[in-house]
Amino acid sequence: MTEEIPKIDNTFLKEKRMRQLKKRRRIQLGVVLGLVLLVVLILVYMYSPISIVKQVTVSGNHYVATENIKKELNIKKDTRVYSYDSGQAEKRIKKHALIKQAEIKKGLFNSIHVDITEHDIVGIMTVKDKEVPVIENGQILKDFNDTLPNEAPYLKGFKGTEKQQLVEALEKMDRTIRAQISEIVYEPKKNQPHLIRLYMRDGIEVLGNTKTIASKLKYYPSMSQALEKDETGNLIKSGFIDLSVGATFIPFENLKDNANSSASSQQVESKTQLEDEAKDELQKALNKIKEGEKADN
Repeated sequence: MTEEIPKIDNTFLKEKRMRQLKKRRRIQLGVVLGLVLLVVLILVYMYSPISIVKQVTVSGNHYVATENIKKELNIKKDTRVYSYDSGQAEKRIKKHALIKQAEIKKGLFNSIHVDITEHDIVGIMTVKDKEVPVIENGQILKDFNDTLPNEAPYLKGFKGTEKQQLVEALEKMDRTIRAQISEIVYEPKKNQPHLIRLYMRDGIEVLGNTKTIASKLKYYPSMSQALEKDETGNLIKSGFIDLSVGATFIPFENLKDNANSSASSQQVESKTQLEDEAKDELQKALNKIKEGEKADN
């Protein structure tokens, strides 16, 4: 007896193939429509005002004016983000003597951002009757023609190694501390070859050493506040802060006493008392600083 072969349901197979075919066609249609839509969006982006550069921002610049940087970008009314040559623009910007690095970032639509890294101006010197900046690596920008920053101190009498040591010291200082210095003059002596005199913007003079001035001057604001002043801000007891060895306040009248070799014992005693009072006054400032540091820790 032979086994009966089951009949194949052709209708079911046909319907299954039709469903698969329709599904495949829907996928193909979706892909085609998606590609068409993508092309349309790209064309709209490329040829509509959406891609025209309308917003330019600059950050990181302190000395170089934002307008000068934007000028180097050479962005016109019809400049588009996607076709803008940022590499060439970065090269143009970096030609400025004070700009160390420039990075241009394109936005998704119509914006461009420029991130600037500048050289730090630590001082100003006179070269051939022209005031020019000195940057953090000791280089003097002799061809500088822009506006000099008001907060940079004027350096006088420095050359070679001493200039480099001072530049390194100024670079270590906080910018707010450095901005309080109006002028620094090199005044070496036989027993003090690194001696410098600083004229502060609040009218106080400071003696220092190029090797230690960076670490000591960070306490200057508290020292200045500790010294007794009148209503106009001038010192009641005129003198200078000596940070060259230790830290002390020396009244100018003491220097006059030193010049008078025939001073009486009473004058010498008075001078010593003034020195002791001045040292105590400055020591109070230093103690306040130490107490503040302990409180912060």
